[in-house]
Amino acid sequence: MATRARAAPGASLWSELPPEIIGAVLCRIPSAVDRVRFRSVCRSWLAAARCYPPTLPPLPLILCPGFALASPSFTDGKDALVTAAHRLPLLGTPLERDPYFGDCVGSFQDWLVCTRLYWRTPPCPWTGADGECFLVNPFSSETIHLPRPCAAHSCGKIQSSVPLCNGEGEVICTIHAPEYAMALVKVVLSAPPDAGPSPCTEKNLGSTCIAAAISRRNGEYKLAFCRPEMQSWCICEGNCIKSCVDIEFYQGKLYIVDISSGDLFAFEFKAPPDRSFPVVSRAEHCLIEKLPLMDGSDRRKYNIVQSHGKLLLVARYFTGSWDQFTGVRVYELDFNSDPWRWVEMKGLGGDSILISSSCSNSFPASRTRYDQIDHDRIYFLDPFCPNFSHEVPGNYSYRSQVYSIRDGTIYPFLIDTGPMKGVPGHPVWFCPSQ
Repeated sequence: MATRARAAPGASLWSELPPEIIGAVLCRIPSAVDRVRFRSVCRSWLAAARCYPPTLPPLPLILCPGFALASPSFTDGKDALVTAAHRLPLLGTPLERDPYFGDCVGSFQDWLVCTRLYWRTPPCPWTGADGECFLVNPFSSETIHLPRPCAAHSCGKIQSSVPLCNGEGEVICTIHAPEYAMALVKVVLSAPPDAGPSPCTEKNLGSTCIAAAISRRNGEYKLAFCRPEMQSWCICEGNCIKSCVDIEFYQGKLYIVDISSGDLFAFEFKAPPDRSFPVVSRAEHCLIEKLPLMDGSDRRKYNIVQSHGKLLLVARYFTGSWDQFTGVRVYELDFNSDPWRWVEMKGLGGDSILISSSCSNSFPASRTRYDQIDHDRIYFLDPFCPNFSHEVPGNYSYRSQVYSIRDGTIYPFLIDTGPMKGVPGHPVWFCPSQ
């Protein structure tokens, strides 16, 4: 009869746990950071985690100014945040030494979209723009550089235009513009980047991923897009992007909503066979009936987000000032009607929606059964909340708000950034996939 070899004195048998047991334990760990630590215990646990990946996503994280991660805790109707004590090292990135000169302007699954401020003495016309933009996976340290947000090109610009369907004017797209300087406020990705299998290395590979960005500098708004392998951003200008907008990819199209008027636009892309970069092939003003104001409100703000395979519009209504919203409505875009229309939702199907200035997402709260987050709620994390600044008195760095779509209640969401208190910038949501 075969006998099992005895481990050396003092050696641990934890590495010999059956892979299915390791996978079952990993699935029950709600924190993405703890899952990374779990996988790094030994090679056998890492191999088991690859064979038995978690079927449930981890809890959302909050990325605080200075690139510090915090895990929210939503319990007993009194939302607070544990201290943000873990700062991302961002190894091998332009922010490794000076994270306070950078910002997170987007995220997709396990990837963050980061920028680094252009800095030069004495000041020049590019001062205040972003000098670098890159994607980083904080769990594997993989980095992919995007084109510089401020650049000068002498290779000759390439320009194209498409008419704005159902609207006036056209959308003019320019690549290799002689000079441009952008300050990116939000970047969304159409798909995860193809970063390859090797960790801790910098890569710059071709992929089907398209990055779309909104720039706001000197009161001027621009829409730009690129692929990781491109040398220049494609700058888009037109009547549909002259004011503050929110953007989201959905089923291959880029949707743009004016955050004040609610006007919706859709951009389609294609890659001509004679070019290595995509171009805008169609731009459309979606003819949708304007949504009414809520009773007693006199202004509103819109955000666009995906949830459960649907394209949703989150509308916040304000009265008198922007200091306090008085109500929230959520609408689903009905593509089957002619013309399209917004249909109000009375629930979120067990999901929760997470809204922040540069990263918005949905989370399957009811399906995960985590106690730390409740379903059918909208967690706001942006400046359109009262006292959302560094001047909040007391022990908390920020005071945001949560809205329950089930009963219409609004209550505070208190955030303590711990050692990062007072660092310029605003916290944003980060929803890792594994």
